[in-house]
Amino acid sequence: MEVYSEVVEEGLREGYPDSYVVKEAIEQGWITVEADPAGEMRRRLTADLREIHVGEAAAIVLTYNGGLPILIDESSGRAVAEALGLKVKGSLYVVLRALHDGKLTAIEARDTVASMVSSGFRLEPALLERVLREISQFKLN
Repeated sequence: MEVYSEVVEEGLREGYPDSYVVKEAIEQGWITVEADPAGEMRRRLTADLREIHVGEAAAIVLTYNGGLPILIDESSGRAVAEALGLKVKGSLYVVLRALHDGKLTAIEARDTVASMVSSGFRLEPALLERVLREISQFKLN
């Protein structure tokens, strides 16, 4: 629940648009919330790697043990997850998946990405351009 608390509850309080998208994905059942894992791997991730906080460590352990893809945006967490061989996805994946699945319109997807960027979500300009180009291929209605 540490991850849910950080991503959704704290994110909504802070006004992060990707928190709304993740909350909707959870409510629709294509992101599952699991209990926080305990154990040596989680303890070592947070103790040995100062950049990895409790929520990231919990997500990494859950996905590692379950063989699931991980939803993580922070570069240090992504690097650790990739080093462990996990399939890494980010918030933009959630937006694009929602668009492709008809959960968001192209306008909603574009506005969500714009809002994420304007509220401090950092991404490479080339990635932003690619995502906006993909969104624009859907009818803007």
